[in-house]
Amino acid sequence: MSTHEEEHGRPVAVVHAEIGGDAWRAVVNAQRVAVPDHADWYAIACEAVGTLRCLVTLADVLAAQVGRYGEARSLRDDAGMDPAQRLERAVTHAHLARGHLDSAERATSAFWSEIGRIAVEDER
Repeated sequence: MSTHEEEHGRPVAVVHAEIGGDAWRAVVNAQRVAVPDHADWYAIACEAVGTLRCLVTLADVLAAQVGRYGEARSLRDDAGMDPAQRLERAVTHAHLARGHLDSAERATSAFWSEIGRIAVEDER
């Protein structure tokens, strides 16, 4: 799929990012009122790990795209900063975000692993 493809008149990546954000907000709201259950935590953590792994990759993709954005085009910065410096700063922040997301993925994976070792003892 090219980056120019659209869904409902909007870029596909943007549409799906919004759907993902909405879905995770729905998870938070549903889990707030859910009966605590380790199987649910395990399943949600599994999805969170997968999502964080995707976000790590997305940070890499965005950093690479932003890093090349000024090539072969004339840019301006709304605040008067040198656009090349602004893009360089943005790339730095994308790399920082990637590191934090990677740490979050490892911590969430450890949480997922710990939850996977919990079971309800049979009360006979």
